[in-house]
Amino acid sequence: MTRQYPQIQTVTSPLSSREKGDWGFKRPFPLKSTLTTSTPLIRVKQVDSIESVTDFASAADHALSLEKFQEMRIAMSIPKGKDTNSPSFTTDTWHKSVFEEDLDFTQRRKGRKDDKRWKFTGPWLARMTEGEFMAYLDKKVRPQRDDFAKLLRAKLAESINAERAKSAMEQGKEAPQKITSRDINREDYIEYVRSLRNDRATLYGLVSKFLDLAPLGQPVGIIQTFLAGGENAAAESPYGKSGPPPSHPSAGISYLRTNSFMENHPVYGPQKQRAPTLARVVYPRLGPSAAKLGVGGFVADSPPGDNEFNNRNPARNRISTNKKMLTGISHLDTTTFGGAKAYVSPETATVDPSGKVVVQLREAGTEAQLIAREAKGRGHVYNSTKQVKQAKSAPADPWRADRVVDELVGGENADAPEGNAVSSSRNYGLDGRQ
Repeated sequence: MTRQYPQIQTVTSPLSSREKGDWGFKRPFPLKSTLTTSTPLIRVKQVDSIESVTDFASAADHALSLEKFQEMRIAMSIPKGKDTNSPSFTTDTWHKSVFEEDLDFTQRRKGRKDDKRWKFTGPWLARMTEGEFMAYLDKKVRPQRDDFAKLLRAKLAESINAERAKSAMEQGKEAPQKITSRDINREDYIEYVRSLRNDRATLYGLVSKFLDLAPLGQPVGIIQTFLAGGENAAAESPYGKSGPPPSHPSAGISYLRTNSFMENHPVYGPQKQRAPTLARVVYPRLGPSAAKLGVGGFVADSPPGDNEFNNRNPARNRISTNKKMLTGISHLDTTTFGGAKAYVSPETATVDPSGKVVVQLREAGTEAQLIAREAKGRGHVYNSTKQVKQAKSAPADPWRADRVVDELVGGENADAPEGNAVSSSRNYGLDGRQ
């Protein structure tokens, strides 16, 4: 049975109370285990145990995961699937929020809209083991045989009254008196039950509504499903293939309805993409299965498409020449400190029947990655270093050319040198020697 409340409750206490061991419970908690931690968050397993102590454990894993998930600002959505009963038979490209009015309800509704609920009193049969299924039959189903027989008699009476009214209308006669379930004899009831055994779609609709079972996929009589009208609408339920979640589809970790909002950078203004999240490769790609990335405490598959996370065949020219394969995707990276990391953009998340949060990722843009690195001091959008100006050489003497010309021509205006310009043997004292 699905539950609408959180499954784990985290308790904390201020420092002034923790120093006394006061956490608001019946007994004080030991100071040795509650004061030495940097994350004073606990979850109580049992308030009063057999040993007359309060059994508790650390809840930092769930509390910090919740905090990280809310920092990523991911909108929760329902599982996507094709609606085979829809006339257009198209797949919605947008993720539907779990808070939409036609999906976020628990009370029963008439017609096909009833199966879009997320909360059911009955179990999801596809996930039950054989032992659980047999126990469910013995404890829940068999005691309700008489009530289900009354329901079948009422359905048979309604169908007989409808056939008689239709026949009288075609013949132009007055409508006959309606019969009740008490007027149905045993032979007609047995024949009606036999006909239902051959009509799997109608029988499935009656049983599922009587026991309030979580919807399954298409029943065996798939052709009869389209002809059944409002009897069966299991294929319309978003939880028909995967099963309903154990709690509200949002799991209480995010209350965003959509991702259609824009971030405004204090320096660069409105951004096309949101700030990406740094993910770590926790498991390399193995065969056709995608690599596993750790994003904010959650493990998700690598983004699909032609990017640095997918090892495409170079011979088929599927991978772009400007994209390089990320280290750690094809094999485990043991050389990089802390493991291989890359920026990704969380798109949406869903909750599976076991309560696991499934995060869907996409490739982060180059500009968004650069801005994220700059925010952490690991990069620069603009080169802010000042360019060193080259020292200009002194301008040449404007009279130098005139002097050279005068020296060559031998003009009168040529400046005479202070001494002999050309050295001789006399300057070195060699002329006195014979």
